Amino acid sequence: MTAEDRQLVALFESRDEHAITEAGKAYGGFCYSIAYRILQNAQDAEECVNDTLLRLWNAIPPAKPDSLRAFVITLTRRLALDQYDMNRAAKRGSGEAEVPLEPLSLTADDDPVQTAEQNLFREALGRFLSGLPKDTRLMFVERYWYMMPVREIAEVHGVGQSRVKMSLARARKKLEAFLREEELI
Repeated sequence: MTAEDRQLVALFESRDEHAITEAGKAYGGFCYSIAYRILQNAQDAEECVNDTLLRLWNAIPPAKPDSLRAFVITLTRRLALDQYDMNRAAKRGSGEAEVPLEPLSLTADDDPVQTAEQNLFREALGRFLSGLPKDTRLMFVERYWYMMPVREIAEVHGVGQSRVKMSLARARKKLEAFLREEELI
């Protein structure tokens, strides 16, 4: 955890209301970017950022995240995916694009059995990703965790969109085979 993140966590733990403002400055834009990629709606994305900051306030303490960045990303994704589900349910069959690999959200649960299963999946996913070539691993995480569009990933890596799509398709196929070997699906 960075020194800035440790200071933010300390503000939350001391219940200093400046923690919300500072967390918004540090992570608000990043949270908005993730939420907007999922929701494709500026107002919903902004609301998701505000909800993330409120949840952060309510979660710390008692939570003591090892990585504040990962904690914030997880909260944002969870809230955005919940909002996406609500929006999709309200529009039933509107033809909206599906969120890619939604199960990778790895949300926490109070059920100990489900939490243990999620931990096994998380560990297996880490092993799988560490076995991929660096560029494929980065593309995979950018697409399925940060919800970046293929076009943007292609620009970042200086390759064509077809190469990104092919790399992602192969990685998904390998992931499925890996998870079957691990008896997780």
